Amino acid sequence: MTSSCPWHTNSTAINRRPIPDRDLLLAMKASANSFVLGTRKSNLALIQTGHVADDLRLLHNGPSSSSSSSNNTLEEEEEEEDSRMKFKFTIESMTTVGDRNQTTPLHLLSPYSSSQPAKSLWTDELEFKLINGHFDMLIHSLKDVPTVLKDGCEIGCMVKRHDPRDALVIKQGLPYKSLEELPDGSVVGTGSVRRVAQLKRAFPNLIFEDMRGNLNTRFSKLDNPSSPFSALILAMSGLSRVGMSHRVVSALSSPTLMHAVGQGALAVEIRIEDNRTRNCLLGLGHWPTEWTCGAERGCLRVLEGGCSVPVGVESEIIELQESDLENLNWEEIENPFKDELEEPLKKDSPMLHFSGIIDIPEKTTSLSTKTIFSKHSLPPLRKRFAKLSLHACVTSTDGTKHVLFEPKPVLVKSYRQAEKFGEECARKLRLMGASEILDEINLIRKAKEQEDLQRAIERSKLALAKEQEKNQSEETQVVI
Repeated sequence: MTSSCPWHTNSTAINRRPIPDRDLLLAMKASANSFVLGTRKSNLALIQTGHVADDLRLLHNGPSSSSSSSNNTLEEEEEEEDSRMKFKFTIESMTTVGDRNQTTPLHLLSPYSSSQPAKSLWTDELEFKLINGHFDMLIHSLKDVPTVLKDGCEIGCMVKRHDPRDALVIKQGLPYKSLEELPDGSVVGTGSVRRVAQLKRAFPNLIFEDMRGNLNTRFSKLDNPSSPFSALILAMSGLSRVGMSHRVVSALSSPTLMHAVGQGALAVEIRIEDNRTRNCLLGLGHWPTEWTCGAERGCLRVLEGGCSVPVGVESEIIELQESDLENLNWEEIENPFKDELEEPLKKDSPMLHFSGIIDIPEKTTSLSTKTIFSKHSLPPLRKRFAKLSLHACVTSTDGTKHVLFEPKPVLVKSYRQAEKFGEECARKLRLMGASEILDEINLIRKAKEQEDLQRAIERSKLALAKEQEKNQSEETQVVI
């Protein structure tokens, strides 16, 4: 049952000395060409981060020594090995608040206030160490990343997206192959209010109960003969990455279930203006993933969503050549940015604003040959055109209200235009009735915040009373 994870060990994490001064730490790393990748402690997070670290090693250090020519002399092989090991990518993990709270339903999580998305429970502590210089980059499941990042942080790139759809997993021993086959009253587990909202609408006779925890924990709960669960809804990408895709009996997509914003993609978060790490990431990002996810995240940002908001999306992008534009059927595709003049890019513009339009040299084998981002110049840019489609929906938590928007595809020429398209889709969704649904969820969340605050006040009063009682008891003993 347990998935093997070669990145699970972290021998340096125990008894580590205090972190050095931030500037000293960054200088030490720069001189050693060393990068520390931070992530959550879950098995899936470690596996995903391990894949990113492997891709970076291959990108900068080349193939492993096993692929070197057998005709090389020992001295040549040692020189090649020294060159391959020039750039170091190590992984360190930590447990976040979101990992520690496995009981509260996601749409009720309220870490600080209703204006703070619940997603920050999985990123705040990691970002603190990123800003301090301890981590050079953070590897996240993009769907867990807030649409507004902490000051001083930015997404440096997004790794090529896996299958973004959700998957149906059935309890071992049961014969069902689809949600339609499940008997009325069957219990389906998921930790996502988005999944529950959409599936309640399609399958009102099934029971959906909250289930959170890592994948192994969820599978154990599902397959336990005494558990009430008949099925789980999980992300296809996560199951694939941990080697459990054989448990999938069917993939779910529209009209049954639209996937989460950013699902299936990995995001690499970095410090703003960290040109050293920016250059390190060149060649790792996948612009079609970045543009489609940029549109999805733009939509979610305007709707205001943590991972708790029931927003479903589906997107697609097709690259076009400039010569293709003459033959496009403009009745089937819109060109909302035709007359728009984008603000010129600057050397300190967010890295994703350069997505897909940086002219990266094809043959680059070391970081020194990729030093495109600098304090004094902009990278060489190229034109790119793409046909982008985005469908989005918002569904009430009980499934009774559902707003779906399926606009025509649009022509986009940059990440920024893709993001603006997503934002405009969100504004249309709000006008169609999404605002009412989201307002209801915020009212529930605010009520939960008040309950949490009152309980905290009562706990504080009780602790203070106990402390006073203890002090009085000690004073009495002294007098006697």
